[in-house]
Amino acid sequence: MPKEEPGRLLAKVAKFVRNPLKDWAELDELDAGSSDTGYSREMLKEMIERRQRNDFVRRREFDMLRKLRQREAASSRDASPSTFSVSSTGGKVAGRALTLKKIDEIEEQMSQQWWKNRQPGANGEPMTPAAMAAQQARAYADTEPGHAPPVPAPGEPSLPRPPGIDSALEEAAIRFAHGDDPGAEAILLQALAPESPQADNVEIWRALLDFYRATADFDKFSQTGMRYVQRFKRAGPEWISLRALARDVQLAGAARLESRGAGGPEGADWFCPEQLTRGGLAGLTQALASAGPAWTLDWRNLSGIDADAAGPLRALMEHWAASPVQLRFVGAAHLLKVLVAATPTNNRDTEPVWWQLRMAILRVMNDVDGFELAALNYCITYEVSPPPWEDPAGSYAAVDSAAPAPPPKPSSGIERMGIGPSAEVAPTPAIAGHSLLVGELSGECHDVLHELDAELVNAEVPTVSCAALVRMDFAAAGTLLNWAMARAARGQRVEFVDVQRMLAAFFKVIGIADHASVVVRAN
Repeated sequence: MPKEEPGRLLAKVAKFVRNPLKDWAELDELDAGSSDTGYSREMLKEMIERRQRNDFVRRREFDMLRKLRQREAASSRDASPSTFSVSSTGGKVAGRALTLKKIDEIEEQMSQQWWKNRQPGANGEPMTPAAMAAQQARAYADTEPGHAPPVPAPGEPSLPRPPGIDSALEEAAIRFAHGDDPGAEAILLQALAPESPQADNVEIWRALLDFYRATADFDKFSQTGMRYVQRFKRAGPEWISLRALARDVQLAGAARLESRGAGGPEGADWFCPEQLTRGGLAGLTQALASAGPAWTLDWRNLSGIDADAAGPLRALMEHWAASPVQLRFVGAAHLLKVLVAATPTNNRDTEPVWWQLRMAILRVMNDVDGFELAALNYCITYEVSPPPWEDPAGSYAAVDSAAPAPPPKPSSGIERMGIGPSAEVAPTPAIAGHSLLVGELSGECHDVLHELDAELVNAEVPTVSCAALVRMDFAAAGTLLNWAMARAARGQRVEFVDVQRMLAAFFKVIGIADHASVVVRAN
């Protein structure tokens, strides 16, 4: 068989990577000028599977070597002194040194992130897709199983565990992206088994907790959270249903559009969810942090307030009453109706904080008559002196709207599957240069990226919040990768913030983390 020239062979390998279903002999018939401009879903899956096979073979050989060395070290403690000659001993030592050097080189390669090979060409220009594909074909060619290297002598230090990306978290993230939730959970649980060497890996523990958040499994989150606290002796993360969170964000956006389209208040800064939680107050304060001098709050969707949110909301209202703020309430009567139902007269079983919240809101609204009536009923119920009236330091105005309250229905693509209370509401992208991704993204989702481009058009540091992003499949991740690469080529390195850990690991596998900053969520 004639030997092909190196340059031609490299080009042919590149064609084969781009067209894996073509026969090797048919590659020359392809148009030489055709080239791919991005990474297809099949190429991404093929490279991931090939890399996993290679890592498995190498890790198996290293594990065999370590076991043999440990066994040899244990048996040497009971053996008599060796009578080998100096020359033979020196030869073995030299051979072991060469073996260790080779193993170190292999482990160094394994520690490299699998998309880090996309380096600029020799002239400093970015590599073409064909050149990158050929380079990846060389880097991820199939590895055949081999024999374990020679066993080192007793007493030598054992080889360190190869660094790099955790294979269990990688595999779980890939299965999660495919929608294989049981498979992803099984891999994470196996990695955290008591006999597993990764049983104390905090990142895998946090990834499992984020997995239960994404699948809205409150019971398993609580059980795993208790195990996390017992094992690491520190407070665990709080419960957040990412699906409910995505639903709330979608509802807030839809409510804003419907309110404006039906003649409602233009530019309302915050829309209260149906059930106001303690975490939802964080979304309120974050939304107002980027608002103008006058804050407009829409309370028309409110149907209840969580018990643990009453105290923080009361403190917030008391702070506003003592501050020179400009407040406008939409649906204030609806808010007061909810509070009146929560403060029945002559019922001492009711926590006083509900009455205090009601009076603090009446003070913010500068409603003296309503405050005095609530204070009188508070005195009758608890037989204690109520707080005195004080004029608010800021200004208040009620905003009336003939438009009905936005209906509580999720938009398409977001599942209404929240289990347990949603602990927070993601901030709306009111700051210039900020945007967000929400829900579960599938397919190439070019329309979503067009919206991001419009919102980040003048951003020096484009920031995308993923606090309400539940899941992303391979096709969507490939499109997002190309988008991040295009931004990076223009000198704009995108920042993805508040990313749940299953998605962060998937971003690392796909290569998005190579071209953008990926920051996992703090909680």
